[in-house]
Amino acid sequence: MSYRMPVFKTVLLGEGGVGKTSLAVRYTEDRFDQKMKMTIGVNFATKKVRVRGTDITLLIWDLGGQPRFQEVISDYFIGSKLGIAVYDVSRIFTLHKLRDWISRLQNAVPGCSIFLVGNKIDERIEGMGVSQEDAEEFAAEYKARIFEVSAKTSEGVFEMFDAAGAYLAEKF
Repeated sequence: MSYRMPVFKTVLLGEGGVGKTSLAVRYTEDRFDQKMKMTIGVNFATKKVRVRGTDITLLIWDLGGQPRFQEVISDYFIGSKLGIAVYDVSRIFTLHKLRDWISRLQNAVPGCSIFLVGNKIDERIEGMGVSQEDAEEFAAEYKARIFEVSAKTSEGVFEMFDAAGAYLAEKF
C-alpha cells in the first residue's frame, strides 16, 4: 500500500512588480534576488511541509501580473484551493487592482479562499501607501486573512506560507 501526500494548488495573484515571484523564491529556496525578472505567464514552485504530523505539498503557481497575460490567467486558476492576493504596501493602486484578480479567481473557482498579503514592508514609508485600516477593510470584503511580509528580509514570509499550509491541511 502506497501513501500519497496531499498536494494543494495555491496561486499567487496580483499586479506585476508586487513581489509574487520573490515571495515564492524566498519560501521555497530561502533567497532573494534584487534583479528578479518579470514572470512570463506562470512559474511553478513546490514545497513539502509537515503540518500537525501530516506531510503535504504546496504547489505554488506564480502568475504573471502584466496585462498581456490576462486573457489566459483564468485557466490557470482552475483547481486552486487558495489564492494569495499580493499587493505592494507602498502602492495603494496594487491593492485596488486585486478586486479584478480576485473576481477572476472566484469566477474560475467559486468559493476559493483568499489570503491578503502586503509585501515590501521593508520599503514602507509611514503615512503613505496602504494603511492597516485599508487592508483590513479590503480583507473584510473577502473574509480574507491578512499578512504583511517582506520577501527581501524574509519577515513574515515563512509564517504566512506556514499558515497557508495549516489552513489547507485543516480545510481539505
